[in-house]
Amino acid sequence: MTQFASGQRMREPVTLTALFDDPAAVDSAMDALYAAGTPRDLVEVVVSREAAERYYANAPRAPRRPGRETFRYAGIGGLVGFVVGVVIGLVTVALPGIEEPGGMALVQVFGPNMATVGGAAIGALIGAFRRQRPNLRYARAAEESGSILLAVATRSEEEARLLGEIVTAQGGRDLHVQ
Repeated sequence: MTQFASGQRMREPVTLTALFDDPAAVDSAMDALYAAGTPRDLVEVVVSREAAERYYANAPRAPRRPGRETFRYAGIGGLVGFVVGVVIGLVTVALPGIEEPGGMALVQVFGPNMATVGGAAIGALIGAFRRQRPNLRYARAAEESGSILLAVATRSEEEARLLGEIVTAQGGRDLHVQ
């Protein structure tokens, strides 16, 4: 359980996972879940590389390649670099003698501009070479490499049981509630 600062306790979400052997069955299960009132952002479909190549090789959108974190980390690095550059620029401007000829050029070169570019480059490198760790809730997708994993976040085990009946009716198997 998670506890808020107010002292109120909140339960951790319960995740229902089911395995499928047919993309059409996954689509019908998702439609049934939506019809039952489950929001789209609580339903996820996870496949291993083998299953993606097997089931979705001809899909209009190809499976994502490794290294997709590059741009996210470049943005984070750019933001951090910008903030560091602003701080460096402000400290440099406060130094005595900076108003002499050529002094402000240092602030412009090493200030926010270069720091932003440098931070973005470092962030992109980190993102490109970062090894992704799969979410433990979806580890079954790697274990069952030939199957498609459907995961649904629920508020309670009772809700997971009810949604599990819907998923099973659409062809889901090996239901787990975590």
